[in-house]
Amino acid sequence: MKNTRTFLLGTVCCFTLSACYDDNSQSQPQTNPNEFVLSSSQMVDGGNLPITYTCDGDSVSPPLSWSGAPQDTKSYALIIDHNSPDGVHWYWTLYNINADTTQIKSAETVGQTGSNSVNDLNAYAAPCSKGPGSKTYTYTVYALSASVDFNDKTKIDRATLLAAIKDITLDSAEMNVSYTQSSESAAPLNNDQKSSMTSKIAANVDSPRCELIKGSVDKAGFEQSVAVTCDENYAYIASSTYPDHELMTGITGTNEQIPVPAKGFAAPIKLAPKKAQAITTIDAAVGVAVNGVPIYDYSSQGELDVNNYDAKHDTLVLGQLDNCGGHAGRGDDYHYHVSPTCMIDTMKNPTSAAIIGWAYDGYPLYGNQNPDGSTIKTGELDVCNGQADDTYGYRYQTSVTPPYIIQCLVGEVDTSKLPRVAPLSGDTQKIRADLRPPRGGVENLTYTVAEDGSRTMTYSYQGEEYYTTYSGSAEDDSCYDFKQKTISNGGKVQAGTFCRDAQPSDPKPRDLKQREPKPAVNEHKSMTISEPNLTITGEHKLKLEAWADNWFAAYIGEELLIEDSVSITTERSFNAESIAFSADYPIQLNLILKDFKQNDSGLEYIGARNQQMGDGGFILQITDTDTNKVVAVSNNSWKCEVLHRAPLDKSCEGESNPIAGEGACTFMSKEAPANWLQSNFDDSSWPNATEHSVASVGPKDGYDEINWDENAQLIWGEDLETDNTLICRTTIEQPS
Repeated sequence: MKNTRTFLLGTVCCFTLSACYDDNSQSQPQTNPNEFVLSSSQMVDGGNLPITYTCDGDSVSPPLSWSGAPQDTKSYALIIDHNSPDGVHWYWTLYNINADTTQIKSAETVGQTGSNSVNDLNAYAAPCSKGPGSKTYTYTVYALSASVDFNDKTKIDRATLLAAIKDITLDSAEMNVSYTQSSESAAPLNNDQKSSMTSKIAANVDSPRCELIKGSVDKAGFEQSVAVTCDENYAYIASSTYPDHELMTGITGTNEQIPVPAKGFAAPIKLAPKKAQAITTIDAAVGVAVNGVPIYDYSSQGELDVNNYDAKHDTLVLGQLDNCGGHAGRGDDYHYHVSPTCMIDTMKNPTSAAIIGWAYDGYPLYGNQNPDGSTIKTGELDVCNGQADDTYGYRYQTSVTPPYIIQCLVGEVDTSKLPRVAPLSGDTQKIRADLRPPRGGVENLTYTVAEDGSRTMTYSYQGEEYYTTYSGSAEDDSCYDFKQKTISNGGKVQAGTFCRDAQPSDPKPRDLKQREPKPAVNEHKSMTISEPNLTITGEHKLKLEAWADNWFAAYIGEELLIEDSVSITTERSFNAESIAFSADYPIQLNLILKDFKQNDSGLEYIGARNQQMGDGGFILQITDTDTNKVVAVSNNSWKCEVLHRAPLDKSCEGESNPIAGEGACTFMSKEAPANWLQSNFDDSSWPNATEHSVASVGPKDGYDEINWDENAQLIWGEDLETDNTLICRTTIEQPS
């Protein structure tokens, strides 16, 4: 395979007017028209990558053009990559570009798109390497003798594409550009801060293992922001958990948490590690990186079944991680779930021989390669993502495939000693207590630090802008003044003062602006949800209890009684609701039931690995609190009409580019009858609700909090997956 590079003309001679150039553009290399050459109007081979095309700028792809391709070229492929100490990172994978295409405009996509290594999405990812020194990015275009044919289920990453085009590559052309990224540095610790972090730790004890752990921090260059102190049994790696690299960029599945320093965090690392009889999994941090940031396993929820990879809870797959492998958790604390690539880029010793972290059992963590630089072969790593080590007895590794990082601990560990970063205190109104990833993900999430030290995270969702911002509070060094507008809380602008340690003197958050509630409507805007009518009164006192996957609204006749408090656009929006009310028999109970769908295709997580049909489920009971008897339950006597059903062909779920209304992704949608809420509406033609088992619905998050009557049944339409929106009716007669 011939490999031709463009070259930078070292000296520009301007003998004619046509040889001169505009001051606002870079000089272009002189090329042989018979050579295959890749070039750009905005950069040159051997030159600099403009900030616009990086994560520090607009994060768009640069304009590219090529010429001199072999005459028999039938298609092109394009790859952008970077050879990092922890392995190759790739940012754009294009293939099956038409043979008559010779350029790509900025922010344009041509041909078909494979994955990138930043967020594993089939899209362009802007280069985002941190750390001192220049990083080189290679743009390569391949002229191919044929198009590339992949199976629909094949994941097209860099390696897969290179393997597929190996024998059909006629020629290739490269362009190498460099970029040095600026960094918003975390403040170094002063002596008082270091002393505070280790104040609860016994007097420092010298030991070879202690010095080794200290040395791993110092050699990496983090000694100014991380303190290491040892007692007889542990080395304590103390920090604020706030790293010196970019944060949050690249996240789509945000939980709306924001990184807040956790001063005083100290991770205990055993000085005398010993293999345990059984592995340990932890629903919290399993170790700490050498920059003081905690390390978690890959999962977003609960303890792992280490023998069975779970893509539905893979934080990387779900788009919950930033370009650096981390995010802010429930405690507004920053931590890693996969290889900390940006931290590695900032290290003074970013080589395969460098220790990048320590597990709580005392064994070290290395990068994607063996310490000697050799490749780790498939199958060499055990279930905890580690292997035997001649120096330490055992070592953990990071990997580009699941489980990515430490999955479990092989050594003995006292879990009672392990620290957790507690959520911010003072949130008496719970404005940050139940933040959740919105369905379908957000766009354009950015995190910035202003000159005054305030920190802001902004993002857009369904055409509206949201944000969280905070700054240090005058109340206490560990307190922060927050202002936020979140999706989880319905777009209200709220504020409060929250603390890591001390309680603020006035912890009550404040609604800064009363937001008028938006009516919830069906697909054709005919089913308006009113505000709850508190005048629903009658002789009998009752209590309604319900659980929904994902959302419901209940009416007594035409008056709204209760609407699910968790928005349907919220990730994992299934929860229990209850309300006390009074009414007179007979009671006409009407309900709207919805399962989340990203669009009319009926799918969720479109474009992600876990693209799928959702599944619904609903259960209800009403108790007469005067007699303490259940007077109504959900069952197959209810009448339910499906208003939206999708997809009509379930093979839509497996399509790489599902488009609502096309092919297998067709749908049925209709309006609700205008008078369906009225007591005299004739629902005799509606089908009965279908009862479904607990096993098929899989209820969670609040379902077990209610003591369900034995006759209450989980109901839905006939198909849990494709019946997306239903309206249901039942009449509750006065019990005898």
